[in-house]
Amino acid sequence: DSQAIAAFGGGQFGIYVQDEFQASDNLKLTIGIRADSPFFDDTPTNDEFNNTTIPLLEAAGQDLQGAKTGQFIKSQLLFSPRIGFNLDVTGNNKTQLRGGLGIFTSRVPLVWPGGAYNNYGLNAGFAFSTSANFNPDINRQLPGEVDLNNVSPNGAIDLFAEDFKVPQVFKANIALDQKLGWGLIGNVDLIFNKTLNNVAYQNLNLKNSTETLTGTGDNRNYYDRRDEIDPTYGRIVLGYNTNEGYTYNFTASVTKPLDNGFSGMLAYSFGESYAVFDGTSSQNSSQWRGLHSVNGRNIDQALTRSDFAQGHRFISALTYGFNWGASDAKVAPKTTFTLFYEGVSGQPFTYIYNDNGSLNNEDSRERSLVYVPADQNDIILTDYTNTDGDVVSAAAQWSDLNSFIESNEYLSSKRGEYVERNAERGPFVGVIDLKVLQDFTLNLGEKAHTFQVSFDIFNFTNLLNESWGRRSFIPSSFELLSFNGFEEDANGNSTLNPTYSFLGVTDNDPSANRFDDSGVQSSRWTMQIGLRYLFK
Repeated sequence: DSQAIAAFGGGQFGIYVQDEFQASDNLKLTIGIRADSPFFDDTPTNDEFNNTTIPLLEAAGQDLQGAKTGQFIKSQLLFSPRIGFNLDVTGNNKTQLRGGLGIFTSRVPLVWPGGAYNNYGLNAGFAFSTSANFNPDINRQLPGEVDLNNVSPNGAIDLFAEDFKVPQVFKANIALDQKLGWGLIGNVDLIFNKTLNNVAYQNLNLKNSTETLTGTGDNRNYYDRRDEIDPTYGRIVLGYNTNEGYTYNFTASVTKPLDNGFSGMLAYSFGESYAVFDGTSSQNSSQWRGLHSVNGRNIDQALTRSDFAQGHRFISALTYGFNWGASDAKVAPKTTFTLFYEGVSGQPFTYIYNDNGSLNNEDSRERSLVYVPADQNDIILTDYTNTDGDVVSAAAQWSDLNSFIESNEYLSSKRGEYVERNAERGPFVGVIDLKVLQDFTLNLGEKAHTFQVSFDIFNFTNLLNESWGRRSFIPSSFELLSFNGFEEDANGNSTLNPTYSFLGVTDNDPSANRFDDSGVQSSRWTMQIGLRYLFK
């Protein structure tokens, strides 16, 4: 078997006990407690890493939190108590107050701990040859090219703290349901979640910065990513826990139950979410590399707006259905029309540099947060040649950049400061969908057989007019400025004075005509046809 296969065993044992009881005529309580115990096999052992690299990391001031190869996360017992209530306030089923609070335990996606079984420094390598033909069979390599019995330590290392806990959150909610006049039902709902345990990462093999940028007000740290603490390996990524993070969501709605063929609803909600790591990648190193920062990913693990922060959301639906004939007829056709509207805030996005990671030289992925110049003397712009072959001067670039900053409320408020992750949002987007259901019911004896044809038109307004229903798209990491390298001094030596180009408002303006064009979220209309058979 290939030693590169990340084969491992793991599981999570859970037990839950719940009781419901009527505390009074109007009050019902639900109390429960859950216990979970995740467990994993030990990881493969790399003695060279444990005996040589770990002492080097610790001597450099790194805290491995008990992590090493050959062992893994300790089994722990995690308790999750919770309580809920439902109160009929007036005793006549018109006003209902409900809610609850408790701790909820998830499970960690297995692809994350799986990295520790795959990346332990003894199962990845390379061979370079200009004459040999490539053979994909690892067991049939040329002599001396790959020696499976004498593997040289190299590659990436994934570790997890020995007391790492699977994700846990505290949840609390309170809601009020009220019967209103004209058959309407009103609802108000507030939900709050607080992170107790979530995943966070550090690159232990990255040395601390000893230099900072110069020449402007941007004095962020500068690293040497090629000078690792132990050059035997690349990134040594440690997964551990953070309790930073919270979300909240408020919703108010009015619903009209079906009456004379009509039904409808109208709702508004607002939600925010704050996190350190959003957990959007399958690779632990990519989780770390994806973090936006100023002074370094190991340092700037700040609580910022999450990629999944909802913002404002309006939804409404209107349905009308009518029968073509008597419901007890042998054939009873029925047609139902539904219009659905959704209006949502744009997705959060972050201003960064197009720099291939070389601005602070920490990593090759572009994630450096932009420093907003206070004035023209606070940024070094250099001439560039545009696609038409014309030279765009530094002065012209500053004029465009300054106008762009002044026209943006957020950027203009950050003069002489660094931007924050996900502080901006894309434009508000509203879309209408249409659904048509056509039922043909055959009443045969005591049984009804219904054949239902459905027509779903997503982004219906775009079908009516090609300029309607467009969903503006802005990259989540928006490259505001291009890094051109560092200035040289009089002797031709590189300084740490960064230089940039601003490629123009048209290319960089978040409100420019960029449109999402994928799947059911497309700016183009799409239609779906379905067929369903129902019987009773």
